[in-house]
Amino acid sequence: GMAYHHAGMDASDRRLVEQAFASGMIRALCATSTLAMGVNLPAHLVVIKGTSAWRGAGVGHQEIDPGTLLQMMGRAGRPGFDTSGTAVIMTDSKSK
Repeated sequence: GMAYHHAGMDASDRRLVEQAFASGMIRALCATSTLAMGVNLPAHLVVIKGTSAWRGAGVGHQEIDPGTLLQMMGRAGRPGFDTSGTAVIMTDSKSK
């Protein structure tokens, strides 16, 4: 199956999604960058759709910092879980 994961979800729902992904019941997971922080959920393929994020009406769109992008890409091909991994970044040409 597939699911989504974001900081606005109820904590019990997030745990349920995390457990289902870790067990293989969920094979595709759409998530915000919050999934990369503090949760050990390795994946074979990580696709990052865009390198900016909406930070609210007072701030607007801001570039995602390189450390966060590395954390997100670091979910792919984790040692001990997979022999290889792939990270794909999709962004506009001015953000390359």
